[in-house]
Amino acid sequence: MKKLIFTICSLVLLGDVAQAQFSEFERDSASSSFTLGSGNNTLQIGGRISAYYEYRDLKSGITNLSHNGWTMKDGDVDVLGKTSSKFRYEFHLSVLDIVSAAATQNTAGATSPGIKAAYIAYEGFKVHFKFGYDKLPYSLGSMAPEHLTPSWSHANINGGDFFSRRDFGLTINTRLLRNHINLYAGAYSGMGENYFEYGNDASGTFEYVGRAEYCFTGKMKYRLIDEDLSVKPQFRVAINGRYEDKTQPAGQVLGVDAPGAYGLRIINGKRSIIGGDFVFLYKGLSATFEVHHLQLKPSDSTDALYNASANKVNKGVINAGGFVSTVNYNFAKIKSVFTVSFENVNSNDLIPGNQQWFCLGYAYLINGFNSCAKIEFYKPTLEDANSNPLKYNSQIRIGYQVVF
Repeated sequence: MKKLIFTICSLVLLGDVAQAQFSEFERDSASSSFTLGSGNNTLQIGGRISAYYEYRDLKSGITNLSHNGWTMKDGDVDVLGKTSSKFRYEFHLSVLDIVSAAATQNTAGATSPGIKAAYIAYEGFKVHFKFGYDKLPYSLGSMAPEHLTPSWSHANINGGDFFSRRDFGLTINTRLLRNHINLYAGAYSGMGENYFEYGNDASGTFEYVGRAEYCFTGKMKYRLIDEDLSVKPQFRVAINGRYEDKTQPAGQVLGVDAPGAYGLRIINGKRSIIGGDFVFLYKGLSATFEVHHLQLKPSDSTDALYNASANKVNKGVINAGGFVSTVNYNFAKIKSVFTVSFENVNSNDLIPGNQQWFCLGYAYLINGFNSCAKIEFYKPTLEDANSNPLKYNSQIRIGYQVVF
């Protein structure tokens, strides 16, 4: 309790300082206080720093308290530019991930390789092209930046364990009917965030991703919070899908950490995912919903995903997926954003059990999300003891972020 009181007092003081030092400049990846050039030739340099104190209510008998303490969340540098010849480029680096990997004499984590974006894009035609490493056009919760919410992380279903959030490849995008229709298609390595660790896998095949959106009021940003206090109702509904066949040639195997925590992010076999999402914004109120269904067909009948079940039971297919729903309110008069979310996920229908999560969040906006304090309370209301046994009953995170 003393630590929490000290943290709260420190954040209030930090907020007063940050308000005087940082200005707001909104863009999708980060705000920037430093811009070079003018007109159609510009270079913006920005970044993000954030940290929090985490406390976990551990289950009886658990004695490892390593999670109860300070954690640095972000330490990013982001460079984004555009040219008069309609090219756009970005290089987004997580210095924190690189330093952490070097300090442990190991590679960065599978979902934190140190690079968050490295691409060039051409927007001179009706159809836009982007080549390089960036977020995939799949899942609203994955595409929307979590630092522009009161939460400290993405939901479990779109946080990187069920499917990769970033990859290297080619994306094409076009808008129709005065921006009411927005279409994406792309082909990627299929290795996701592990691309920098392993490169292309032995199958030599791509992962294909597609997304179609209808925006009621025209072009919309990928946001979960109504920061602009929309004077007219806005909503977007989308469907998206992805497919890959990563069946490995004889004698070849995938990288040991490539499948992820549940063995779902990449498999030795075929995997297809279909999902949909919806967002509504009006006068500070916003609501989102997204759902995903994964169908996996490992090529090896003894694959661990089959949970030692007979073929007549599993029929060569594993299903997984879930949904997450959030309601948010931006109370501008008191510089506060409130959020509540509920999530239900099942990582394998051949293993009994699923998990449910309840989350409350609050952000005090000193200078929008560019300088804000955030508190997140996170509780599993139903534990999947077979696929994801937990060592805690609930957790709370309280911290501060500065986007510059």
